[in-house]
Amino acid sequence: MLLLAGPCPASAAARWRHTLLIAAWWLAVLLLFAGVGLLMVQTASVTGRAESALRWADISRLLENSRFGSVWQARQAIVLVLLILLAAQRRLVAWCGERGFDALLLFLALTHVAAAVLTGHGAATEPIWLAGSGHLVHLLAAGLWAGGLPALILGIQLAARSDDPVARTHFAVALRRFSVLATASVLLIVVSGSVIGYLQLGAPRAWPGGGDGLLSGLFTLLERTAAPLIASNYGLLVLAKIGLLVPVLLLAARVRFDYMPRVGDSRFDQRASLAGVARLVRIELAVVLVILLAAATISGTLPAAHDQLVWPFSFRFSVAATWSGAWVAWRVAGGALLLVISVVLGAAVRQRLRGIDAKAGAGAARVRGLAAAAAFTLLAGLALGLPALTVDAYPDTYRRTDTAYAAVSVARGAELYGQHCVACHGTGGKGDGPKAARLPKRPANLTEPHTALHTAGDMFWWLTHGLPAGGMPGFESKLSVEERWDMVNFLRAFSAGYQARILTSSVVPGKPWLAPPDFNFTTTAGTSTTLKDYRERQAVLLVFYALPLSQARLDQLASSYAALRARNTEVLAIPLPDTRGPPPVALPYPQVSDGAHEAAMAYLLLRRTLSDPGRSVLGEPPPHLEFLIDRFGYARARWLPANTVETQGGDWRDMDFLLRQIDLINAEPRLLPSPDDHIH
Repeated sequence: MLLLAGPCPASAAARWRHTLLIAAWWLAVLLLFAGVGLLMVQTASVTGRAESALRWADISRLLENSRFGSVWQARQAIVLVLLILLAAQRRLVAWCGERGFDALLLFLALTHVAAAVLTGHGAATEPIWLAGSGHLVHLLAAGLWAGGLPALILGIQLAARSDDPVARTHFAVALRRFSVLATASVLLIVVSGSVIGYLQLGAPRAWPGGGDGLLSGLFTLLERTAAPLIASNYGLLVLAKIGLLVPVLLLAARVRFDYMPRVGDSRFDQRASLAGVARLVRIELAVVLVILLAAATISGTLPAAHDQLVWPFSFRFSVAATWSGAWVAWRVAGGALLLVISVVLGAAVRQRLRGIDAKAGAGAARVRGLAAAAAFTLLAGLALGLPALTVDAYPDTYRRTDTAYAAVSVARGAELYGQHCVACHGTGGKGDGPKAARLPKRPANLTEPHTALHTAGDMFWWLTHGLPAGGMPGFESKLSVEERWDMVNFLRAFSAGYQARILTSSVVPGKPWLAPPDFNFTTTAGTSTTLKDYRERQAVLLVFYALPLSQARLDQLASSYAALRARNTEVLAIPLPDTRGPPPVALPYPQVSDGAHEAAMAYLLLRRTLSDPGRSVLGEPPPHLEFLIDRFGYARARWLPANTVETQGGDWRDMDFLLRQIDLINAEPRLLPSPDDHIH
């Protein structure tokens, strides 16, 4: 009432206000009882026992020991205050006036709605400030819009039946005000809903890393955003909600641009105009109620960010996986050109339809020809461009893993590879194992970068179900789910090792791209931590050593440790496999004991060079290996003493050169988000 119209002497306006206040009373009573029912249902849900809904001991525990209970009590108290105010409305109106009383009711109603955010998805989604504020705006805007529709319908119907010009003017003003309010509310609903949906879908929150270009990164971002919409119950409900919003917007546009100009214009029948508005708004309200039902269903549905995605199609679109293929860029460019031509032809058709009778004459035939050409170029553009960007997909393509991309998982995966895959894929992963020749199709060469072009879910599906056309068996009965994810992590690290061949001892400024696996470790001093714990604070020099060959280098780093620490760089000394015992001389920097084997196994996958791809999965273990990790978690440079000349870098035994490389990465701002704990 406060937002739709002010005081009015017309009897229809007084009747409208009286009816709304009575409805508010009964709605508050209904809300009070609904709250009690919700408390009983929540108690039964939390305890897992239906009888708890009627047990005061269980209900009181929920009220006293949960956020839901605290918020429930606050919301019920607000409803009780609303009932008291409505019961004492005459005295309050006499004291503060109708507008003051209406403002108080509006404040309490909005507070009741806002409190719901504290117990919904917004209170458990990171970042909480963004998710919470998004839910708050969404609920308040939806409440103002949907809650105002019944009041508007009642007012317009009263105006249509009344012969009082004052009443009609009053409700015409209310209609215009509501149009502005509804437009702003829907805009806020769309914006806040987009924010909420993006967070709840588990879509990427940063630009994809891994060296993606602008086009590839953009399509990767779109792909990872669209997939949860299609592959989860939550996403499908969101799509349904969006689809229902379209007819509402069309109805609102019809009211705004067709009927509202007639209201108040003496050239039109006012009774018919107002009746037409009421009819359309009633339909709008019916659709809005369905939208609210969908929203209520969504609130009780597991968000896609926490649900497993099941992809329903046998294909997906991916620029990253297809762009380097033969003629792909040309086909996409040709398809885009045809789409542009289709748009131009469509605009020409629209322009000509305005100036001729489309049912007769040569002009009509020309228009039909242009329309046919527009349709043909549209279909031809889609047929030419889209198939070029498609790759095979499976139900698990976008499946998420709880197994982190960590050294311990990679090391387990390497062991499993040796047990189950060497016979076909070979010791070096080149698809040249002893059984490869007997297969109908040669096994994939895992040393090539194509594994980076498939999702982790693709590889999980292949490991689970096999590739019958190529003779690869499924391992669902032989490997647990966690073991299959370990294999996926290993394959990712192995593929990263192929890409890592270009790493040298010189940092390439502004080009972080290689995300090495994290690892847990305990030092000889008894300190337990992870490599990830150093992020944001300092760079790390990982030193993989073998004794006694590395002793001189370890001593050199010890003597230069103060200079390294002055540049906010830590040194981690990690023994390579088959190295027994710590260095004979105590070192000032941390030396890894527990976790060293897993870290070495994982990082040896990244030791390949352009001239030495390695004859086995790990390659020939070098006597010494070092990585420079920037403070954001990316491997920026690598030093193999035997390959200093070949890689055209500097020799890290020249400490001045090494310190210059550290200065380069320390001077850089954040260029990419820190590597994700899980692969995609």
